[in-house]
Amino acid sequence: MTKAARPPLPLPSTTPLAPPDGFDTRLAEIGVRLDAPVLATLGDYLARLLAMNEQMNLTAIKDPSDAWEKHALDALTLVPLLGDVSAGSRLVDVGSGGGLPGIPIAIARPDLGVTLVEATQKKAAFLSAVVDALGLANVTVRAERAEQLGAGELRGVFDVVTARAVARLNLLVPLTAPLAKPGGLVLLVKGQRAEEELAEAKRVLAEQGTTHEKTVATPTGRIVVLRRGAGEARRKAKR
Repeated sequence: MTKAARPPLPLPSTTPLAPPDGFDTRLAEIGVRLDAPVLATLGDYLARLLAMNEQMNLTAIKDPSDAWEKHALDALTLVPLLGDVSAGSRLVDVGSGGGLPGIPIAIARPDLGVTLVEATQKKAAFLSAVVDALGLANVTVRAERAEQLGAGELRGVFDVVTARAVARLNLLVPLTAPLAKPGGLVLLVKGQRAEEELAEAKRVLAEQGTTHEKTVATPTGRIVVLRRGAGEARRKAKR
């Protein structure tokens, strides 16, 4: 059997991870409150992520406590920035990998339609399997390249675009911004060099019709907040 023809690896059966002591306090510090069933679903996802990571490369993190901090908490730092995003809005997570930050956001905000874009087929297969196992009816998976989707059927259709650890901003903005509606948010999870990357990407931001609204410091990094300009709507109308 060729590599391309191999069936996807079966999703491991696992016991959900329990949140570490003080995790509710950590969430409260970033302005997020989740009830017990939501935290249980989040723990189920993290357990399956770590279990599957033993069979394929999804994350460098192996310790459960680190997974809660560096995956779950890190993803949930985006949730307060979605406060003005209404129910029924659409969010796309570009280069989702093992589902971060898209799946924790989808768990915390089941009123949003979440699309996970992941071009690597085996990772996309894992995402589809874990979405089904968790019963996340608000999530769809696209095993395609973001630049192709952004140049085609999904151009300008999302209220929010997210990405984490995909590329430097000068490369990442052209992959993410085209997916956002005029006026839509682009939320990019970065590290301590966010300002350096913003300076490097100044010309690209202008070319993509985006403006930098702010950079939010979080317990796990930085979130670069961009806004897609209304000028994109005028450009689309002229085509």
